[in-house]
Amino acid sequence: MKRVAFAVAGLALVVGVILLRDTDGSNSTLPTAPPPPTKLKPYVAEQVLVPSPQGRPATPANVVARGGHHKIQLNWTGDAPSYEVRWGDRTKLVTRPGTQLNGLENERELQIEIRAVDSFGQRSEPARTRATPRADNAPYTFVDRFDQPDEPDLQRWRLAKRTDCARATSGDDADHDRLIISSSCGTRAVTLRSRTPFVRTDDDSRLVIETDAPSTGGKLLLDLVPGPVSVQGDPVLPGAVRATVSTDVVGNSVVELVPDGTATKPIPPAVPGVTVRWEIVLTSKGTQVTRDGDVVATSPFVPRWREATALFGVAALAGDRIRAGVDLIGYRTAHSDAPPAAPTPQVRIDSPVSSANPIQDVTAGQLRISLIPSRESDPVTAVKINGVEVPLRPAVPGTPWKPGAEYPAVADLPKEAFTDNLNVQLVTQERIQVTHTDVELTGPKSPPQRQSGTPLVDARPVLADPVPEVLDASGQPIENGAAFTRGRLVLEVRVDALHAAVAGLAGYEIRLDGNHVATVPTTADGPGAAGRWRISLNTSALSAGAHAIEVKAFSTDSDVSPETGYVPFLLKP
Repeated sequence: MKRVAFAVAGLALVVGVILLRDTDGSNSTLPTAPPPPTKLKPYVAEQVLVPSPQGRPATPANVVARGGHHKIQLNWTGDAPSYEVRWGDRTKLVTRPGTQLNGLENERELQIEIRAVDSFGQRSEPARTRATPRADNAPYTFVDRFDQPDEPDLQRWRLAKRTDCARATSGDDADHDRLIISSSCGTRAVTLRSRTPFVRTDDDSRLVIETDAPSTGGKLLLDLVPGPVSVQGDPVLPGAVRATVSTDVVGNSVVELVPDGTATKPIPPAVPGVTVRWEIVLTSKGTQVTRDGDVVATSPFVPRWREATALFGVAALAGDRIRAGVDLIGYRTAHSDAPPAAPTPQVRIDSPVSSANPIQDVTAGQLRISLIPSRESDPVTAVKINGVEVPLRPAVPGTPWKPGAEYPAVADLPKEAFTDNLNVQLVTQERIQVTHTDVELTGPKSPPQRQSGTPLVDARPVLADPVPEVLDASGQPIENGAAFTRGRLVLEVRVDALHAAVAGLAGYEIRLDGNHVATVPTTADGPGAAGRWRISLNTSALSAGAHAIEVKAFSTDSDVSPETGYVPFLLKP
């Protein structure tokens, strides 16, 4: 990813096209670029001053280690830009004073070392601790810990997505015993639907999820909906309960509870990759949201329904991808079972199917469909499925039919639709957008249904983007777009990332108007990971007008691509 800090308007980029021709008619091989460097040599041009390493960072303090199911959570205190965590033969770099170690063997004690890492890769003395992962045997009326191969079990779960931009799979590497929901769907929620009904009791009823979502720059949505709904849209449906946890790009979090919810206490900043236990608690006096046991939002709302569909959704910021690890989903409610499921057919909207082969032993079926009307009109009340017209009704009674709003509806399938391909036609003359379809076929009891898959977003550590900023000679920012007086300027370079693990930083190089002026290595005792540096530049010899600085960061891992940041600036005549 290239990051550009815009301070000057009117700069144009002209791109030329180079045509490569095979002049002798043979299949010659084009030259390949050399791999990026993984170790940098220091370099400083004249009139440039760069910082140098000082004393080593302080050892992390107040380490707390908590063993969980196949994992250990770690927290400590310190003010270093990054930290190195070692356990067994493994190492990871993180940029916050906390992390989680996954994929561990239960009941096996580990020794863990944590070192502070400064901006130049210098390490502190280690802080040492021991912890043991423990099996989770807490009682639930329904629970899935997602620690089997080829999760999720399709008898229990369905993933709802409006386009083919998301997956729910077993994790890779250390996440092999977790469910990973990976998405490039941007702000649209990707929803994991439980096929097991959530049935309230007269006592407290709880919906539980343990997940590292939304981490940073995203949302986690927990819904209890009194009807057969598969997606999470806006507004919240009548009678439904929704808890939304939103986190910005620096980890600040807020929680919202609908309907009529009030936040009761601030949410601690999210720590990337660390699991949090979220619960919706329904009581005789109202509804609560808890975070690791602490009540963070309340509402006087008491649902009138006894049974609901449980939905778990994640969404990223616009244009971003998200990778959410799920350790557990459970209910503490009245007992219920998922209905036996037959294979899911393919659905086509207004498109004839080439073949429709019967699915054996199906006893019932339901089409779930989400519609968005384009203008004021009467609701669609019928649908043709494989040529047979059947009634279409709202999934939740009282859902408004209005332009631009998603309207979930359901239809019972005729026996002619118990096939592997379905053609669905809305019985209407209006222009209606179909945003999602989902088919439930009920059949005889069968063993778990699993299929292998890999996450769309892998777990490989990434290199943080360098963010350059030009300051005046005193180190202060100036008004956006204003010109600097020629002479001494300060370039501040920040490298930071909120990820579960970051790639080692070998250092960075600086170019001024394309000319190499400095290289700063960050591998004094080993790879750095993050930091902030201030470089002094003398611009006295530069002409008045527009100039640009490029900062390129390199990883110690040859498989990790460099990241580049740009900042333009103006000089006065």
